[in-house]
Amino acid sequence: MSVNAPVDALFAGSNGRYYTEWQVRRRLSAGNWKRCIRQRSPDRRLVGTGDGALLLLVPIEPDELPAWAEIRVAGRGARVVDTRRPIPK
Repeated sequence: MSVNAPVDALFAGSNGRYYTEWQVRRRLSAGNWKRCIRQRSPDRRLVGTGDGALLLLVPIEPDELPAWAEIRVAGRGARVVDTRRPIPK
């Protein structure tokens, strides 16, 4: 796990995935996600996904990322990458 990347915020998604603030903003601005509700205290965001599902995003601290999650910086953004290898069939 790398927690030294320059990220504004990290989010745990109700889908079991993790996102940086950059990833969230990018999906919203591209129209892949749509803002539904934002609660400020505690901070939580509900977004609609392209397939019509709802996704709850909750801020987390970098040390709360699981061992298989890595923050990678490329270009102008940072993203969370799942480093687990697929299970052979």
